Amino acid sequence: MQSSWLSQFNLSATHEQRLNQFYQNIQSESSQLLGYPCNGIFDYSPLYRFLQYPLNNVGDPYLPSNYHLNTHEFEREVIEIFQKLTAAPPNNTWGYITNGGTEGNHYGLFLARELFPEGIVYYSQDAHYSIDKVLRCLQLNSIMIRSQPDGTMDLQDLRETLRIHRDIPPIVCATIGTTMKGAVDDIAEIQNIFTDLALHRHYLHADAALGGMIMPFLENPPPWNFQAGIDSISISGHKMIGSPLPCGVVLAKQKNVDRIARSVEYIETLDTTLSGSRSAITPLFMWYAFQTIGLAGFQKIVPACLEVADYAVQQLQQLDCHAWRHPYSNTVVFDRPTATVTQRWQLACQGNISHLIAMPHVTPAYVDRLLADMRAAPASMPPSASLAAAEMPDLAGSLDNRDREIILVGSANPNLLTEVATALAAAGISIEGLTAVKVAEGSAIRLNVTDRDRALQILNQTIDAGRRYGQSRSLDAAAQILSQVDYQAVSGEALLVELEDHAGTLATLMKECLTQDIPLRSVRLLWRGQEKAVVELASAEPEKLKVLLADRILIK
Repeated sequence: MQSSWLSQFNLSATHEQRLNQFYQNIQSESSQLLGYPCNGIFDYSPLYRFLQYPLNNVGDPYLPSNYHLNTHEFEREVIEIFQKLTAAPPNNTWGYITNGGTEGNHYGLFLARELFPEGIVYYSQDAHYSIDKVLRCLQLNSIMIRSQPDGTMDLQDLRETLRIHRDIPPIVCATIGTTMKGAVDDIAEIQNIFTDLALHRHYLHADAALGGMIMPFLENPPPWNFQAGIDSISISGHKMIGSPLPCGVVLAKQKNVDRIARSVEYIETLDTTLSGSRSAITPLFMWYAFQTIGLAGFQKIVPACLEVADYAVQQLQQLDCHAWRHPYSNTVVFDRPTATVTQRWQLACQGNISHLIAMPHVTPAYVDRLLADMRAAPASMPPSASLAAAEMPDLAGSLDNRDREIILVGSANPNLLTEVATALAAAGISIEGLTAVKVAEGSAIRLNVTDRDRALQILNQTIDAGRRYGQSRSLDAAAQILSQVDYQAVSGEALLVELEDHAGTLATLMKECLTQDIPLRSVRLLWRGQEKAVVELASAEPEKLKVLLADRILIK
C-alpha cells in the first residue's frame, strides 16, 4: 500500500549514515546483553509484510469492532494458550495483549481497586518498581512489606500487618520472579494467612513478568497461578518468548472485568482494556512463536536456560563471587563487579549485588567471556548500602521552603557533604541550610538549596557519570562518591521515620496510628541497614502523625 506521494521524500545522506551507525552499535551491544530478561533469539521476518498496514487492536479482543484492520482472532488464540499455562478456570477468565508487564500490573490493581476501593495494597520490598508507580496513579492506600534476604516477601511481617488492618480488604501483589533475585512469593502461605485471619474479602494479583513463562515448564514449581487462588496475573511476552517490541498478557477473572466494561459508540464495541488503541503486531509475534517453537519447544528451552544458570553459578563461585540462584529461576545473583564490567555486559545492579539472567541467547560461552573480563578487571570498590535522595517537605517550615529541599538517605560517607557541596558550587548553586542525622551505619541529610530543580539535575548528571565510568581515576571525586545514589519521590506530607529492622516493628507502629485514629495512605521502605530501616509514612493528617512519631522522625 505504497502511496506515490511518498517518493518525493527522502532521508538525507547524513541521517542515513546516522542510522547505519546506530545499527552497527545495536549489533555490537546485543552481543553483550546478560543482565536483563530479554530473549535475543527470534525471527519474525515472515510477519514484516503486515507492518505496511495501520493495524490496531482497539477494544475488547472478544467483541466485534467497526475497525476491521485488527488481529483479534490471533490475540484470542494467544490468550487461550496463556489460560492453559496459568491453569485459568475455563470460561471464567478474560485477558488481552498488553504493551508489557507494567500495564498488566496496572490492570490487575485497577480491577482490585474497583472491587475494593477502600482496600490496602500490600507488596514486598523486592517488588518491581512499576507497583509503586501504579499505586500512585490509582491513588491506592498501600503498605510495603519487608523482604527476606533471598528476595521473597516476609510473610511474618505480612501476617502481623494484615492482623492490624483486619477490617480493611487486603489487596496483595505477589511477585513470581523478583527483578533482582528471581524469588517467588509463597502464594499458598499468603492464602493460609487469609484463612487464619478470616479475611474472606481479598484480592491477589501476581506479577509474573518473567516467571510466568518459566513456572509452566518446571516439574514441581511452587504455587503461582489461578489454581493457587490468584485473581489476576501479568506476564511479559518479550522476555522468554522473545519479541522486538515490548509486549505481554494480562489475565483476570471475568466477573471482575465485567465491572469496568464501557461501551464506546464510535468503534461500536466495549472497551475493557487500559490503553484503548493497542498493538496488533505483537499478538502476531507471540502467536507465531507459539506456532513455530510451540509449548514443546519451550519445554526444552526453559530447562536449558536453567542449566546455563547452573554453569554460571559454578564458575562465579570459583571467583569467590558468592553466586547463587533459586532452583526455579534463571536469575544468577553474585557480588557486584566493577563498573567497567557492569556497563559492558549490561548487568543490572542493586547495592552490593548484581545479576545475570540466563535467557535463551545466553550460552556458556557468554558466561566465559564475562568471567574473563571479571578476572582482567581491577578489584572493585564494593558499594555500601545505596543512597536514596528524596523530595521532602519542610516539617517545621513554610510551603515555600519545600521547593528548595533535597534529602539524601543511605550510607554514611565522610566525604559525601563535601563532594555534594563542591558539585553544586561549581554550578553556582548555594546550600542555604543543612541538617544531618545518623541512622545506624547510615545517615539522613537535608539540604536547602537556592535552585532545587537545577541541583537535582546536577546531582543526577554527576551520578550518571559515576555509574557510566565507575572508579576511573579520571573521574572527579563527586561522581565516584555519588555513583550509587538513586532519587525517589516522596509524598508532599510524608515523614521519614527510623525503625528497628525486624518483622512486626512496622505493624506495631501502624497499630499505634490506628489507635490514635491516624489513617496511613502509604508506607514505603526507603533504606535498610544491618539493623535499622528508614520508612516513609504519608497520611491525610500529617500533623497528628508528626506529634505521634515526634521522637522517631529523622529530620524535624
